[in-house]
Amino acid sequence: MPTYTYACERCGEFERVQDMSAPALETCPECGAPVRRLLTPGSGHIIKGRGREAHCGSPSPCCGRAERCDKPPCGK
Repeated sequence: MPTYTYACERCGEFERVQDMSAPALETCPECGAPVRRLLTPGSGHIIKGRGREAHCGSPSPCCGRAERCDKPPCGK
């Protein structure tokens, strides 16, 4: 579940873990004042497995072979 950052008019900023389908908070859970959800940068992405080594997307093979093959990199 993503973490959303909110700004309260009285308390300042706070974070809440919520489902993506959950409605945005409208009031501060601490003081009841109006809040607004802030846009914050994401945390990036996580590559699991072999990642870039398995297929780098370049027209030439990742391991330096003359032709592409459908096998994993040779460990070069």
